[in-house]
Amino acid sequence: MTAATLAQKIESSSVDFDELEKEYRPMLALVNELIGVIPNCDPVLEIWPPGFRTYNLFVPNLLNLPHSLFGQGAPKDLVGLAMYTSSRAAECMYCSAHTCSFALRRGTSPEALTGDYNEVEQAVANLAEGISAVPAYLTKSHIDELEKHLKRSDIEWIVLSVAMMGFLNKFMDTMGIELEEAAIGDVAELIGPTGWQVGKHAWASELEEDEAEGRPLRPRTASVDANGDGNGSTNGAVPGYTHVPVDSLGTYLRVIRQAPSALRKERQWTRGMSGRVGPALISLEGEVGYSFPILASLQQNRAVKAIATALRENLDPSLTEVGLDIKCLVALVYARVVDNDMLTAEAVQLADLLAPELDHKILTAVGRFASSNSYDAVLPPGLTAEQAAAVMLAKVGSPSPSEVNEITIEMATEALSPAQIVEIVVWISVQQLLHRLYVFYDAYHEID
Repeated sequence: MTAATLAQKIESSSVDFDELEKEYRPMLALVNELIGVIPNCDPVLEIWPPGFRTYNLFVPNLLNLPHSLFGQGAPKDLVGLAMYTSSRAAECMYCSAHTCSFALRRGTSPEALTGDYNEVEQAVANLAEGISAVPAYLTKSHIDELEKHLKRSDIEWIVLSVAMMGFLNKFMDTMGIELEEAAIGDVAELIGPTGWQVGKHAWASELEEDEAEGRPLRPRTASVDANGDGNGSTNGAVPGYTHVPVDSLGTYLRVIRQAPSALRKERQWTRGMSGRVGPALISLEGEVGYSFPILASLQQNRAVKAIATALRENLDPSLTEVGLDIKCLVALVYARVVDNDMLTAEAVQLADLLAPELDHKILTAVGRFASSNSYDAVLPPGLTAEQAAAVMLAKVGSPSPSEVNEITIEMATEALSPAQIVEIVVWISVQQLLHRLYVFYDAYHEID
């Protein structure tokens, strides 16, 4: 059978779920608590371990977890709505299902998730859509409207949640991760009538029984169950959105039980990185060679530390499988596809600093290729096979939704290893997170 998605094509390289659980059980338990499943993206991300770490840095820190569950920061029902709305704007059906479940668990009304908003919900949805659409259309008026209802710090947490979803939307959609049956059961009845469909994320159901033999162990629904006893109990819950549990005292107790172990692992990853803007920028300047000034706009130390750490890892020459030259080219392609001038300038500057061997003629040609119509685009001459495959993957992976097709999949898997593919898509996804931050802060600083 022909693989329908990149994730399906490289599935044999996925890390067995049992191995993930041995190493990361507290983190898996926390995610299971948040959305009711352990996502199928985990074994794919761990093919290139910095990708899995990037994901696990972004999710808790840009969502202010577990504090947000206890009422600290922006109202969690509005954060859930923003995450869902941004995923629908990006047309990522995988994340739309997960964020719908996340939002229901945080108390977002089913009516809001189907577009029946009150005044503040409408303002949140407008903000999230304006940031997440490609091309983006956020204006200062969208922010001014939300400021009538929420204070600046709460708005920043909502923006950070939308930026974090930028990373997840791009990775899940471009890779075509398989959507868990339990997630489908939770939300299909509610959001199916709004145009949501599983689409390419249903590829596992196409496998014949004999083809399934020998597949890597996949995440199991409730393998770290609601009771935390590991027996897969679902307490007799019936599938459907009306049965998705809202946060309760039990939720908080289970989160508190797992949080210390997850935080210990995170402290290992972030060692040497500050959450204060000044020291974080200095660290990046010293270790990467570039400070990523967008971080100076952020007020939340947790977000600064997580993003700075992820950037440090993603640009560590000792950790890359594809090389920093390819990462610079990929960043440039994404920036041109979404028409972000700041990201474009950043990609060129990174190339000068980290990949001086890249001729400016090559950068110009790649930028022109990225900006051209997909049907007319011709790969620039002079690229290596790996560079050409990465640039093409970035070209089709950067739009929302992605335009990955069978030809792209074959080209990528012939020239690139599974770890290289995951690394490239993770880096495109990081660019989308940065893009969404740029979109918000550009609008925020507009002169009336």
